[in-house]
Amino acid sequence: MSTGFYELLGVASDADTPAIRAAYQEQVAQTMRRLRAAEARQQDTATLEARRASLAEASAILTDPVRRHRYDRFRELARTGFPTDLEELWRVAGPSLVDPAAGAALDVVRTLTSLRVGDSFGVVEAVAEPEPEPTAPASQVVEVRHDPTPAPAQRRPANLDMDRSASVADVARLLDVYGPTGAWLRAAREARKLDLDAVSASTKVARRFLESMEEEAWSNLPAATFVRGYLRVLIRTLELCPVAEDAEEAVQGYMARFHRDRD
Repeated sequence: MSTGFYELLGVASDADTPAIRAAYQEQVAQTMRRLRAAEARQQDTATLEARRASLAEASAILTDPVRRHRYDRFRELARTGFPTDLEELWRVAGPSLVDPAAGAALDVVRTLTSLRVGDSFGVVEAVAEPEPEPTAPASQVVEVRHDPTPAPAQRRPANLDMDRSASVADVARLLDVYGPTGAWLRAAREARKLDLDAVSASTKVARRFLESMEEEAWSNLPAATFVRGYLRVLIRTLELCPVAEDAEEAVQGYMARFHRDRD
């Protein structure tokens, strides 16, 4: 299981804000001592710099009640599995995306009116009424039939069909060749003989984000939390690192490049 913010700071999931801040200060102090020692020995400090950035991100999110609520909800969904149906996904994840104060205010409004309040959060399809033909009699009834065939975008993508002529060990060695870089992600994907569209369909990560990660076009990528999640999904789906410790170190190294070049 990948390391989350609570595990990174070494606190329980029900820790209060003072405990989280204290743990953050302790972890940062330890990381800075190791960082200064590595710099003195002229060693690579990318992993330690990535850890320091991750600690700062963990503290910022877990000390913010709204962001922590969202993180906790999606953490639980990551453990139990995300629904594949969009409406079901919104039902279970939607409340965590709404500010608790706004949600409470909306509940109060609902009790004071019979109007439908808050339904605009769902997916609403506007259906235009067909205009009658100019020559058609006024009494003519035009029947509009609904096509039950789902749109192509609604169909679930096929499972990822990877080429396994390159062994897991061969693919894992690419990390030693390229390091935790975008070039490594591209080389590993090509070793599996996959295109970006196939990987996107399987991982549910947008093609443009996968391409930007390979090209290290940091400005085209979302926040670090999402990029880290995308990277872990790629490593797991494409079987890039058979050893969990190596996978986590690769994530830290890649995110160090992300923070250094983007920030």
